[in-house]
Amino acid sequence: MRGQDTGIRDETEITQDIPPAAPGPPPPPPAPPGFLLRDAAPWLALLGILAVAGLLAWLFVLRDRSDKGPLVPSVVGLPQQRAVGELTSRGLTVKGIVGPGKRPRGIVVSQTPGGGTRLAAGQTVTVHVSNGRPVGAPAATTTAPTTTASSTRTAPAARAPVPDVVGQDDASGAGQVEAAGFVAETDPVTASGTPGSIVGESPAAGSDTSIGSVVRLDVATGSSRSAVQVPNVVGQKAASARAALLAAKLTVRTEFKKSGTKRIGVVLSQSPTAGGSAPAYTQATIVVGSA
Repeated sequence: MRGQDTGIRDETEITQDIPPAAPGPPPPPPAPPGFLLRDAAPWLALLGILAVAGLLAWLFVLRDRSDKGPLVPSVVGLPQQRAVGELTSRGLTVKGIVGPGKRPRGIVVSQTPGGGTRLAAGQTVTVHVSNGRPVGAPAATTTAPTTTASSTRTAPAARAPVPDVVGQDDASGAGQVEAAGFVAETDPVTASGTPGSIVGESPAAGSDTSIGSVVRLDVATGSSRSAVQVPNVVGQKAASARAALLAAKLTVRTEFKKSGTKRIGVVLSQSPTAGGSAPAYTQATIVVGSA
């Protein structure tokens, strides 16, 4: 029925009668959860406190430490007397230990602490001085040709007077003996005198003795000998090991044992063993590698 209005429009007419919706603003980004901010706040405060503490430590400790006391000069490679003069002129105390070394006799081969360190006036710098030969090395020989055959003779060993150390404490006295080019052997004895003091020496002070030979020092033990801890000196150079044992209030003797080249002058074993305890001034034995 053409003229009759059915009240129904086609889909095209309906679509044209509805205007498109106007575009709205984009939605705002989501805010961070509140619990994240709450959890981060204590950590940020802690970081701030640590930063302030570090700054104060630098201001009051590190800065003061670096600005006070004499600067230790480097004396490695210098003759012993010159090295001692350089150190004492800056108000430092010097302890010399003589031992095997590749450098000529009397030359400083190492020092502790090293050059550039700052110490308080009066503190000790230990210098290790070469005695000119490795431990256990055979005496030098020379060959003199003659009209009939070659003959071999032993070159005379260098000699020096034994220093007078009676009355000194064992560590200082032994250090002077070793600085003069000898091996110090400290023997505990029951004698009157301050415990740890040297009451006798052999050869006697002033004796003209071969460099590298043993000088025996008698050390008073006293009547009351408290227990002391035995340090580990295996792997150390012999002179350093003796110094460490004396510092621990022990006495020490040295034995030698043939070893590989890399172990010459190095402590192979010790008795008593490290970590235990022993009465003060007990004599420890170190076995040192030799050629």
